[in-house]
Amino acid sequence: MASITELDVNGTRRRIDADGDRSLLSVLRDDLDLTGTKFGCGEGQCAACTVLVDGQPMKSCITKVASVAARRIVTIEGLAPAGKLTDGLTPADVSSPTTGSFPYLGLPYSGFDNPS
Repeated sequence: MASITELDVNGTRRRIDADGDRSLLSVLRDDLDLTGTKFGCGEGQCAACTVLVDGQPMKSCITKVASVAARRIVTIEGLAPAGKLTDGLTPADVSSPTTGSFPYLGLPYSGFDNPS
């Protein structure tokens, strides 16, 4: 597949050199050092890899980078520039699915950190 040379990530055009068949997740983490997007199941089931593409949630582990080359991608780093989420919350405000703002933000969580 053709090489992808540029992505719009978090409002910035980023230069890359990636095979279009690679996963968006691997390009974000390995090429652009945006490690806030996590690898979970690798099958698009757990949603740990979710990013926004043109404002819609997309699972980056099963998305080929070529399919989003001309679209706007927002990672968790783009939602929290300088440590503040876009609505004024800090990452610590959403750190717990039971006491934080996970449901408000529509963020997935595994329940792993929920003792009940």
